[in-house]
Amino acid sequence: MQSRRFLFLFPLLGMQACTGYQPPAPVYGSGTVVDPYRNPPYSKPLERPYEPTVTETTPRAGNNQASKTESVAPPQYSRYESVNKPLTPAVVALISESERYSRAGDLDAAVARLERALRITPRNPEITYKLAKIRLQQEKPVLAEDLAKKAALLAAGNPRLKRQCWLLIAQARRLQHDLQGAREAELKVRQIQ
Repeated sequence: MQSRRFLFLFPLLGMQACTGYQPPAPVYGSGTVVDPYRNPPYSKPLERPYEPTVTETTPRAGNNQASKTESVAPPQYSRYESVNKPLTPAVVALISESERYSRAGDLDAAVARLERALRITPRNPEITYKLAKIRLQQEKPVLAEDLAKKAALLAAGNPRLKRQCWLLIAQARRLQHDLQGAREAELKVRQIQ
């Protein structure tokens, strides 16, 4: 009889464990409890953006020197700032591996190497263009066109690469049976100087 009285407590104890929230474990040594659902005490406070200041000195009646502080806007960087940066040795190695796999006919391995290189330098128009060329060889014209458009945007200061990108866009559009779009892309090639 007594054992039957406590049988109804076991499901209740099991339901308490399944609620999803458990009190946090104590942090030994400090005597404090860290609650993971609140802002942890070890998180860094949000930092304000960098704002350089310029100090000007102006004469003052009593002190001869006083300082006036005013904010200066941070330097503006070009959208294409990484275009002119030299490639890292890892990226160069990935590009050469990609070319080797492409010559051997393993286009999937070549794509994997170029995508990895793009993760390292995502705004590089040459790598994006090479990836678009391989996607066109894989008969994926929609993907090739999108990549070539991105490469053309990134190649703002490189008219030769921009023309190559628009020629590739024209080829991709022909494969998609979009002859009007292909003519428009070829017209765009003639306009690039």
